[in-house]
Amino acid sequence: MRNDEKNVIDFREIFSLIFRRLWLIILFAVCGGIIAFCVSKYFITPKYESHLNLYVQSNSSIIKNGNNSTSEKGNDVNNLKQLTNTYIEVLNDDLVMQDMSDELIKRFGEDKIRTVFTIDSENSIPANELRDTIFIESVPDTLVLKLKVITKDPEISVAICNYFALYSDQYLHKAIGNESVAKYMSWAKYNGVPVSPNKIKNSALGMVAGILLSLLLIFIMDFFDDSVRNVNTLSNRYNTAVIGEVGHFKTKLKSGDKKNRFVSLFNKYVPFTVVENYKAIRTSIIYSLTSYDKKVISVSSAEPFEGKSITAANIAITLAQGGNKVLLIDADLRNPVQHEIFRISEKKGLANALTNISDLDRCIKKTFMDKLDILSAGDAVANPSELVASENMDKLLEKLEEKYTYIIIDTPAVNFFTDAVEIAKKVSGMVMVVRYKETSSADIDSAMSRIEFFEANMLGFIINDIKTRRKYNKFVTPNRSISAVPRLTDAQIQSRNRNTGGNKSKR
Repeated sequence: MRNDEKNVIDFREIFSLIFRRLWLIILFAVCGGIIAFCVSKYFITPKYESHLNLYVQSNSSIIKNGNNSTSEKGNDVNNLKQLTNTYIEVLNDDLVMQDMSDELIKRFGEDKIRTVFTIDSENSIPANELRDTIFIESVPDTLVLKLKVITKDPEISVAICNYFALYSDQYLHKAIGNESVAKYMSWAKYNGVPVSPNKIKNSALGMVAGILLSLLLIFIMDFFDDSVRNVNTLSNRYNTAVIGEVGHFKTKLKSGDKKNRFVSLFNKYVPFTVVENYKAIRTSIIYSLTSYDKKVISVSSAEPFEGKSITAANIAITLAQGGNKVLLIDADLRNPVQHEIFRISEKKGLANALTNISDLDRCIKKTFMDKLDILSAGDAVANPSELVASENMDKLLEKLEEKYTYIIIDTPAVNFFTDAVEIAKKVSGMVMVVRYKETSSADIDSAMSRIEFFEANMLGFIINDIKTRRKYNKFVTPNRSISAVPRLTDAQIQSRNRNTGGNKSKR
């Protein structure tokens, strides 16, 4: 892949990622809004605002009436700004704050004042603390001062505003001269509705923060998630073809039916789409084996529980449906499951045939399909790795190749036992099953390293359990996947074979 292709941002993948985790975004947004509302209501002290306007007049000759030149008018504007700024500085002076502090303590008492301000050792409110509650600004090009006071008590806010209404004129006279006076049009009014905190605004901000946090969490999880999610990425990373994909679907399970954990393609709950997935895999395998004399493949996975056994079974079924004579061998001698999938006896199978190869024909079992036979795992043995790696395994496969067009071998997980790679050396190639968004790249790396070390041939990957938003059929119900669904009884299978000729699944 070219560097410019690697750097292209796939917005569809980003939107798909966000859509898949939409529930998490909604959850974080709701929780963020609720937390912000509760914090605003129960943990943040409400604050109350009071305000008034002071109209300051100046009799100074600085501001002239009549016909002024342009330069004089410009000077008037600058002088006006300087004058209003001077007024603001005077009203914020420490002396004003000290006098106001004495008046507030005298009027409300120390106990109430302590709920809003601190009182220092000199029995006074610190000037800076009092000044922080007062906001004075001038209206542009006027001598109007807007005064706003915000404290934790509405009565104290009103008292501070009205103190300025009463005494600001005196302070301006004292600081600037008799030419300046400050007038108020009305007293500040009591307002019992808090201006802070704004619960609606804070709740909205909390929801936004929750959404941003959820998106950050989603992208972090996605960044550190190295599971299989993209066909092209998997193929390019290991320079190996992806020969097929199997979709995820959910189906019914009878109450208490824990024994039949697997499903073949003849099960009525298997969607048509999944059947077609396996037929496409069949085509890929047949094409891959055209250059090989042996038509023998092994099916494995990097880790257990990735669907390799049911995949091997369904590959064998589709090959048999195509008119080929097929043998399915269960070489997972430690944890065999093919006898469960096809409802046959586990006794007398591969382990017995490897111990006594002359007993091979009696170990092979017929299935509900004329062209599909099974060689189950057989009796438990203490040395499975040695058995599958022995010369008897070579002889057994050589003998079976004469009777069957295709041989499919279900082997253990590559990262757990050497059985899989030992068998892979004896066949035309291995197919590795990986589970969508479950199998990690680290697991596949480890498996591929072992395969390369043993110089086994990789035919390709099959991505299992791919989840899409598409509903496959009317049989879909929650919480069951392709590797854990019920199967038909023997009577149902035989009835279906009679009706369909054993070559097609009933649709």
